[in-house]
Amino acid sequence: MIDLYQQIFFTTLALAFGVLHYFLYLYNRRLKSNLYFSLFLLFYALNIFFDFQTSLVTQPEHELLFIRIHRAFLPFNPIFILLFIYSALDVKVPKQFWIISLGLIITGTLAVYKPIDNFVFIQVFFVAVFIEAARVFTTAIYKKKENALIITVGFFLLFIFSLYDMLMDLGFINPIYNIHNGYPFGFFFLIISVSISLARDFSKMNQKVLDQEVRQRLLEVEDARKSKELEEARQIQLSMLPACIPEIKGLDICFDMRTATEVGGDYYDYSITDDGCLTLAIGDATGHGMKAGLMVSIIKSLFITHPGDQDIIDFFQAVSRTIRQMNFHNLFMSLMLVKIKDSRLIASSAGMPPILLYKDKSKSIQEIKMKGMPLGAVESFPYKKIEIPLEKGDSILLMSDGFPELFNDRNETLDDTRVKEIFKEVAHKSSNQIVHHLFQASDEWRKGRALHDDITFVVCKMN
Repeated sequence: MIDLYQQIFFTTLALAFGVLHYFLYLYNRRLKSNLYFSLFLLFYALNIFFDFQTSLVTQPEHELLFIRIHRAFLPFNPIFILLFIYSALDVKVPKQFWIISLGLIITGTLAVYKPIDNFVFIQVFFVAVFIEAARVFTTAIYKKKENALIITVGFFLLFIFSLYDMLMDLGFINPIYNIHNGYPFGFFFLIISVSISLARDFSKMNQKVLDQEVRQRLLEVEDARKSKELEEARQIQLSMLPACIPEIKGLDICFDMRTATEVGGDYYDYSITDDGCLTLAIGDATGHGMKAGLMVSIIKSLFITHPGDQDIIDFFQAVSRTIRQMNFHNLFMSLMLVKIKDSRLIASSAGMPPILLYKDKSKSIQEIKMKGMPLGAVESFPYKKIEIPLEKGDSILLMSDGFPELFNDRNETLDDTRVKEIFKEVAHKSSNQIVHHLFQASDEWRKGRALHDDITFVVCKMN
C-alpha cells in the first residue's frame, strides 16, 4: 500500500510540475531550460509510474512487461536533465553529451531486451551523467554563475538517493524502512530546487521584459516628441521657401525640393527689384537634418536683407565672412546666384553643380561650369562671374547635387550626362512640366531606393 501511495504522489508531482514548466516555456520561449525540465519530468513521471507498478502487480509476465517499459523510458531522464543543466547554467552543449546520450540509448535498448541482466550497463552511463553534471556544476560554482549552487544541492540529494538504489540493486545493502525505490525522494528535492531556480529566472526575465516595455514606451514618447519637433521645423522651413510663381515679364519660373530627412539642407529663393531684375538663388548646406536646416535659415535671412542690386561676388564674400564668424566649424553653404535682366544672365557659383542652359534655336544643352569654394570654407575666395545672352524659348536649369549623384539599385549614379539627356527631353515645355519630369525621372532611376541627399530644382524659361 505504501508503494501505491508513493507511486501516486511522485507521479502526480512530476506531471504537475512538468505541465507548469511547459506553460512557463510557452509564455517565454527564450527560456529553453523550462522546456528541457518539463520533458525530463514527463519521462520521470512515466519511469516512476512503471517502476512502482512492477511491485504492485501479481503476475510475473506483467511485472516483466512493466520493467521493459520502465527501461525503455529510462535513458531519456538523464539526457534531458543534462540539456537542462547546460541551458540553465548557460553552457554550450559539449561533444561528450552526444557520446553519453548515444550510450544511454544503446544500453537502454539492451535493458529492454534483457531488463535484469543488462541493467548494469545503463548504470555505467548514469555514472557518466553524474560525472558530467559534477564537472558543469563545479565550473559554474567557481565562476559564481547564478542559481548554480541551488541546482547543485538538488542534484547532490538526487545522487545520494540514487546511490542508495544502486547499492541496493547490486546487493550491497538491504532496503531501509522498507523503501525499495529511493531515487523518487531525490527527484522530489531536485524538482523543488530546480523549480525555485527557474522561478527566479522567470521572475527576472519578466522584470527585464517589463523594464524593456517601459523603456520602449519612453522611447516612443521621446520619438513622438522629436518627430513633432522635426515636423514643426520642416513646416517652418517649407514656409520660408517660395512656390512656383506666375510669369514675370516673359519669365516662367518653378521651384521644387525633396528632402532626404524631415529637415532639408537645400535652399532656393528669388527676389525682384523695382527695375525688374530677377535674382534666383539655389544652395546646399553641408549634411542634413537640423544643423543643415539652421544654415538654410541663416542664408534665407541674409538673402532677404541683401540689396537686389548688390554685386553677386560682394554678396558671396559678405555671407562667407558671416558664416566664419559664427564658428560653425565644418558646416558650410554651397550657393549659386543668377541674375536675369534684359535677356541677359549673370551668375556665380560657390560650390554648386553647373547650370544647364537649353538653347531653343539649336535644340542643344550648354553646360556652364563655375568653380568656387562653399561659403564659409575659406577666409576669401576669388569667385568668378559669367554673363550669357538669353533668347525666347531658352530654359535654365539650376539644381543641387542630389540629382546627378542619385543612386539606383545597382549603386550607379545618375551622372551629368544622363541629367543633360533627361533635361533635353522636356526642356521645350513649361517650367512646371520640366520640374515634374525631372522628379519623375529621379523616381524611375531610384526604383524605390531611399534618397541619400536632398534634390532641388529651379527652372526658368524665357517666354
